[in-house]
Amino acid sequence: MLAIDIDGLFNVRATRARAPWLVRSGAPEALTDAGAAALAELGVSVILDLREPSEHGPVRHGIPVRSVPLYGTEPPATGGLEAIYEHLLRERGDALARAVGVVAEADGAALVHCTAGKDRTGLVVALARRAAGATADEIVADYVLSAPHVRPIRAAHAELIAQGLPGADRAGVLRLHLESPPEAIAHALAVIDELGGTERYLRDHGLRDEQMTALRRKNGGAA
Repeated sequence: MLAIDIDGLFNVRATRARAPWLVRSGAPEALTDAGAAALAELGVSVILDLREPSEHGPVRHGIPVRSVPLYGTEPPATGGLEAIYEHLLRERGDALARAVGVVAEADGAALVHCTAGKDRTGLVVALARRAAGATADEIVADYVLSAPHVRPIRAAHAELIAQGLPGADRAGVLRLHLESPPEAIAHALAVIDELGGTERYLRDHGLRDEQMTALRRKNGGAA
């Protein structure tokens, strides 16, 4: 995916520079009028919010929003990325498939976001793009791009959580909140394969035939 600049958003990438079918980002509360206009020009017709209701801020743009809370509870402040991703895949498959369905049904492009745009967003984007034909290597290459954009925005929040923790625990908290290491998303992809592969996983959790077909058509052979 290609890094793009949208005023008021951070950690933004799109499947194409023009007329993408999928855009990913961090939280959009600071999105400006100019940024909203740029998204409309890209063809973004829906914003998919993967956060819990307690995380939502005010909506100032006019783009329709679909909310699909992925955790179903407050987001974890501590823990390992691999374990958290695996928990979501094994326990929250219906929510993940519902989120991918929103992407599939978007008239134009869907903008997918959570808070930092790397973890919940990373899983939904990985599933949607994998179903549409992207390779595992392409998924990993996109995922690792998040960390440099997330660190400046989320560092103070992560440091507050990590304050006073012993070395290993502190490092784990900073990794969870600020990093996007390739081994984390590679582990998630391995879990998906263990569960039957992307298509079977999504179908088993409610993605319909027409939604799967729509994803393939949207991709048009481009990752």
